[in-house]
Amino acid sequence: MNRIDETTWYVDTEYLGHQQLIATAGLNTDDGVLLVDPGPTTALKTLSDKLEEAGFGWDDVTGILLTHIHLDHAGATGTIVQHHAPDADVYVHERGAPHMVRPGRLLSSARRIYGDDMDRLWGEFEAVPDGNVKVLEGGESLNVGGRRIDVEYTPGHAQHHVSYFDASSGTAFIGDVAGMRVHGSDYIVPVMPPPDVDLAGWATSLEKILARDPERIFLTHFGPASDVNRHLSVLSERIDAFAETVRHTLDAGEQQDDAELAARFADEENARMRSRADERYWEAYERFGQPRDSWHGLARYWRKHALSGNG
Repeated sequence: MNRIDETTWYVDTEYLGHQQLIATAGLNTDDGVLLVDPGPTTALKTLSDKLEEAGFGWDDVTGILLTHIHLDHAGATGTIVQHHAPDADVYVHERGAPHMVRPGRLLSSARRIYGDDMDRLWGEFEAVPDGNVKVLEGGESLNVGGRRIDVEYTPGHAQHHVSYFDASSGTAFIGDVAGMRVHGSDYIVPVMPPPDVDLAGWATSLEKILARDPERIFLTHFGPASDVNRHLSVLSERIDAFAETVRHTLDAGEQQDDAELAARFADEENARMRSRADERYWEAYERFGQPRDSWHGLARYWRKHALSGNG
C-alpha cells in the first residue's frame, strides 16, 4: 500500500507481472472502502492479495468509482460485484453504464482490436447487476460513508469519462484525461485511442480540473502528482503537438498505410521518451503509453471532422 494520506492510498496491481502500469486507489469511509478503477480481471488476484495485506477484505468494499469503462480500468468490476462484494455500488457515467450491465457490444468491439490476445490481456469481463449501478451525469456531489466526492464530466479520452474530486484528501482521481505519467517521472504523454478522441472536449475537461484546484491529481497510469498546473500545461501542449503531427501527416497524403504511419509515430514518440525519461521508466511508458493507438485515435478524429466540415 502507498499512502496519499491516512485515509487515501493506492496499490500497484502489477498488471501481467509488470510494475507501474495500473494503479487502483482506495478511499476509506465510515462504511468501508471505495476503490477507484479496479483494473482488469487479469490483475484481480494481485489486487485481492494487496487488499488483504493492507488489512481489508472484499466485505469492506462498499463502492467502486469508475472513471471510464475501458478494460484496463473497469474490467474486473462485474467479477468483484458478482463474486466478492455483492452490495458494492458502482459509480459510472450514464454513457458507460449500459455497457457495464450488458457488456456484449463493448466486448465484441474490444475483441476486434485485441483478437486472440483478448483473454490473455484482460480476462473475463462480467456484467454488473443493474441494481448495483449508480449512474452519473457529472456535477454531482456524492456523500459516501461521510466522505464528500464531487464529480465532473471530463471527456476527451473517452465520451463516458468522469473525474472524482475528493474533498478530504484534496485529490482529483482523473483516470486517463491527464494522460500517463509514472510516479517519480516528469515525463507526460497523452493517451488518445479511438474511437472517442475529442480535442475541444478535452480542453474543457482540463479547464474543469484546474478550476477545482486540487492539491494533487491521481492517474490510473500511474499514481499521484502534485505539480498540477505544470502537469496539465505540459499535457495540453503535448495533446496539441500530437494532434498537429497527425493532421499534417494526413494532409500530406503520404503513400503509406495507417499501420505504417502509426508505427513511425510510435517510434518517434518512444525515441523522444527515451531521450527525456529516466531509463527505469522506459518499460512502463513503452507498454502503456500507446502512441500507436493515439495515432489511430487522432486520425479518426481528423477524418471525422474533415467529413463533417468541422476543423
